Amino acid sequence: MDLTNRERFLRTMRGEPVDRAPFFPCFGPWPETLGRWRREGLPPDANYAEVVGFDGDLRHCLPLNAYLCPMPQYEMLADEGDTAIIVDRGIRQRVRKDGGSMPEFLGYPVESREDWARVKPLLDPDHPARFPASWREFCQGRQERTDPAYAGDLPCGFFGGPRELLGFERLMYWLHDEPELIGEILDRLCDLWVTLFARAIADAPIDFFFVWEDMCFKTGPLISPATFRRFLLPRYLRLTGMLREAEVDIIMVDSDGDPRQLVPLWLEAGVTCVFPWETQMGLDITEVRRQYPTLQMIGGINKHALALGREAIDDELRKVPYMLERGRYVPAVDHFVPPDVSWDNYRYFCERLRGLIG
Repeated sequence: MDLTNRERFLRTMRGEPVDRAPFFPCFGPWPETLGRWRREGLPPDANYAEVVGFDGDLRHCLPLNAYLCPMPQYEMLADEGDTAIIVDRGIRQRVRKDGGSMPEFLGYPVESREDWARVKPLLDPDHPARFPASWREFCQGRQERTDPAYAGDLPCGFFGGPRELLGFERLMYWLHDEPELIGEILDRLCDLWVTLFARAIADAPIDFFFVWEDMCFKTGPLISPATFRRFLLPRYLRLTGMLREAEVDIIMVDSDGDPRQLVPLWLEAGVTCVFPWETQMGLDITEVRRQYPTLQMIGGINKHALALGREAIDDELRKVPYMLERGRYVPAVDHFVPPDVSWDNYRYFCERLRGLIG
């Protein structure tokens, strides 16, 4: 077969015959990791993904504003030396300037009913700024694309989206104390995404849709399956129904942690793919594959094994042939590569993985 990156990805995910699986950098290095690699021999002007020979990537996203519109302006509130207090996407947060950790979240756009009344109009799907001024040229320039294209991503998720508005603790309390208000927020987000993406996909067809949730921890989901069924499932069904009508048949959910309790609900909701399958809590992707033979999967290779040397890398990769033989799987590390992974180890990992794929 002589396949483009896009064709290979689509055939793999659909379980169709393929020459080999895609070789994509689904999760790259943290900034600190990239700095280490440059100190250890990666040229300062080189793209690490090109150096190790990845095919392409999965990051060709429709350039839409699917959140607050107009988006609140970025602000620097305080310079604290190694850290700064900023407002980004309406969230007040303390960030490390070197990008070496998650931010400390200090305040959110919606902290009261009055805030919601003020923010709600910013979720109007008809705001003209949701599409870039160059939208027509963008659509015309992608007719012969050879890499997969998608829509969605952060904050498009029925747990992730409200958390971006409310913060985690407030969302947890309001699910219990303010269920009608949470329902109103979810419906507003669902109206926005169903309307906006239906219009966008009609102009610019996509290969998959990306739902961002990050709603699991190492012990399981952050809400119960019953809460998922009550609040999230009806909105998922609306969104995935629209996507099916738009002929989008690959719908993936990004959730860290251990998502196994939610997989049956996502499948019921019309989701077809879950990733990145973090392994540090003992999760084995081969067991998930045996339980769900047709579930599309990305990831599942322990990123921490890459720091332990070649023998540990080889041992971690032993599960990859089993997954590749059964299809609907794109091999990748289970999240961003941490700074304890050397450039030599990462190159060895990529060489070995490319050999298994080939």
